[in-house]
This record gives sequence, structure tokens and C-alpha cells, in this order.
Amino acid sequence: IDEVGADQVWKDIVDRHSLVIGWYEDRNLFHKIGFLSASGVRFADLVGLAHEKTKSAFVAGLNDLIRARLKLSEEGLNSLEYGTTTSNARAELVLLLMNVESVRRTTGSSERFSFAEYARGAWSLEHIHAQSSGRMTAEQQRAWLSLHRQALRSLPDLDDATRADLVSRIDAARAEISQEIFEPLKREILEYFSESVEDEAAAMHSLRNLALLHRDDNSVLNDGAFEVKRIAIIELDQMGSYIPVCTRNVFLKYYTQVEGQQLHFWGEADREAYF
Repeated sequence: IDEVGADQVWKDIVDRHSLVIGWYEDRNLFHKIGFLSASGVRFADLVGLAHEKTKSAFVAGLNDLIRARLKLSEEGLNSLEYGTTTSNARAELVLLLMNVESVRRTTGSSERFSFAEYARGAWSLEHIHAQSSGRMTAEQQRAWLSLHRQALRSLPDLDDATRADLVSRIDAARAEISQEIFEPLKREILEYFSESVEDEAAAMHSLRNLALLHRDDNSVLNDGAFEVKRIAIIELDQMGSYIPVCTRNVFLKYYTQVEGQQLHFWGEADREAYF
């Protein structure tokens, strides 16, 4: 203050406040700047980027920064897979941008992506269709069987005799649960919720089978079939949980063409439309 004077310090504060308010009120800038901030770009760097630039030049600079944060070509995006800490972080960043852009590009809407909710939550990559998440406890196995027993009721192509047989064996397994009983029954059940086991295995860890969700230690959901997760996501949404827009769209089959709709499993057409 002694060097520049109190008046200049106050002017700088007012100018900075006006700048930030302007960013917030501009829905386009709000989402681009929000993504960059959420992805780790320093606020001071964004202020510096805006210094003495026209709005169009500033927006172009933001777009360049977003590209630099992702560092992905189309080929790189296609080959990105769940697995290592680095690839997981990049996949999460891609999905965050997809959610932010889906909200930003919605015309005629005042909706905004909730960066406050994103900052509060612990987020993770969720496999849309079941992955093998490892050994469950007996209680988790019982819960998994209960969830899939319930979901079996909604499968339209399952004949009554097969459905009754599965339910009977699920009830018996829940009464005397063991790893030897659970694992083969689990594999059999998942086949009824799958289009092609081979195709799903190949796409299991690609972006085609990943969505952004609050981190949840519930390994029953992590290891669940699409139909089980779909029911759970709808229930969470109805209870007021924050579900990112693209994750909600995935489980409501928003991206799949109507003529290709099959509500109860996540097939190749769904994966390609989503990607």
C-alpha cells in the first residue's frame, strides 16, 4: 500500500471484483473457467490470461488452455482406458468436460453445471456395466444377489420358468452363501443382463463403459449389471443426490437411437452412441 497508495489498491480490488462478477454472469465463460479451475488451473493464471485482451481473444485463450489440459488427440481419446492412476485422471477429466459442455451447450436454459457440488464430492470413474471388482464379503454377496433378484423381474425376454428357477437358486444361495456357490451363479446371472459377454469384456475399461459418479465404497453397485445400476441411479436421483447430467443420460439411454433401444442392458450400440 505504501508503494502504490491505498486508492490504487482499492481500484485494483474493485476491478478484480468486477472481472469475476462478469465471468460468473456470462454463462459461457462460467463453464469454461469453471472447468479449468476444477481441473487445477490457478485463478491467478486465468486473471493473467484476461489481462488487456478482448473477450474473443480471452475465450480463444481459454479454449487453448482446455486443449492443453486434456492433451488428447481423437486417437488418444479412443484408446484411453481405466487402469493406471494417470489414465484414470485423464478419463475423469474428459468426462468432467463432457458433463460441463453438455450443460453449457444447452440453449434456452439457465441451468449451470454445479462446480460447488463437484468440489464438495469425492468423484470416481464408474463402470456402466459390471466389472469384476474382486472378492466380496458374504454380506456383500447376499446384497448383490438381492439387487439382481429384484432386477430380474424387469427383464422382458426372460421366460417365467427360467426366471423362477433363477430366483429359487438365488434364494438358496443367499441362505448358504459361499465363494464357490456365489461366483458361478453371479456369472450366469450377468449373462442374462448382457448383449455379448465377449464384446463387453473387450470394451470393459474403455471410455465407452465409464461414467462420472460420487465415489462409493459399495462394491455391490460397482460389480452390478447395467439394469441394477440403472435402478439405483434413478432412485438416487429421485432422492435428490447430485447425478452429473451425462451419467443420468447414460442410464436413461439418452444417447441411443430410439429404434435401437433395449432398456435393460448396455450393448454395443449404446457404447458407440455414448462415445
